[in-house]
Amino acid sequence: MKKITLLFSFIICVLFVNAQTLLVEDFNYTIGSDIKSQGWPIHSGSGATKDSILVVDGLTFTGYPGSGIGGAAAVTGKYCDQNKSFTGQTSGTVYAAFMVKVLGAGALATYFAHFGPSTIGSTYFTRIWINATGNGLGIGSSAPSSYTTIDQNTTYLVIMKYDFTSKISSFYLFSTIPSSEPTTENGTFTETTGPAATTPTNLGSFALRQNQSSGAAGQNLVVDGIRVATSWAALFTSTGLNNPTTESIAYVSGKDLVIKNATNGSTVEIFSALGAKVQTAVIENGKIELNNLQRGMYIVRVGKQTQKILL
Repeated sequence: MKKITLLFSFIICVLFVNAQTLLVEDFNYTIGSDIKSQGWPIHSGSGATKDSILVVDGLTFTGYPGSGIGGAAAVTGKYCDQNKSFTGQTSGTVYAAFMVKVLGAGALATYFAHFGPSTIGSTYFTRIWINATGNGLGIGSSAPSSYTTIDQNTTYLVIMKYDFTSKISSFYLFSTIPSSEPTTENGTFTETTGPAATTPTNLGSFALRQNQSSGAAGQNLVVDGIRVATSWAALFTSTGLNNPTTESIAYVSGKDLVIKNATNGSTVEIFSALGAKVQTAVIENGKIELNNLQRGMYIVRVGKQTQKILL
């Protein structure tokens, strides 16, 4: 039995090592500031008047780790395209998740989010599109023939995926947190056709794109809570460990979860790695008693702070 337990623990450790979170961006910056100064350089489309994407009020999506943290990126301009880099990947699968809310129609159908190589140029992959009327999202190397219908001024969760083996990019759209990766996508295409006509050999950046037609912005939307990872489950984790550090908000002690700098009476929510809420409790004497949770990874949320713990 001891050998089996050790083997199981080893497998879990390997899974956590291999399933990496590559990028977390909650736009936790001053409202009204620009994202260029926060590690989002302009790589294209500076135009006559540079309009770096600005930080606006953040979005919320129940059960998502990036919900309600900091601000959001207003992708409402006409010129600047900006990116943030992560550790370059050359094999396996790369996922990205983000919240999006469309504020209104744009000037034309355009892609507004995509992957790029570590040194981003003008070749982009896994392009997520919005139609001109602002009521549909899709994926493609060029404007898709069909879009998944959405409502304006409603927050959705988008997950995009690139598989190096199949060379297929995929797109998923959710109005509630998913329990697992669906077997059917909202849209796919193979990254060997289209304007770029190039198959990616390296993915190392996530970009937000602004476009314009006749001086009017091509898109009118807000993006928040970007997560890039090498597995579906890792998209729903948050930074932090179950060891007490200056950065952590909580740690496990026996059967209790100790909440640092806690206010008695505050609510603690615990979610599974896939975003399902498994426990809600009120802090008493700086801690809560954990329910009989199975071993694994969980997300703890206290107010607007979230953290990963391992049991």
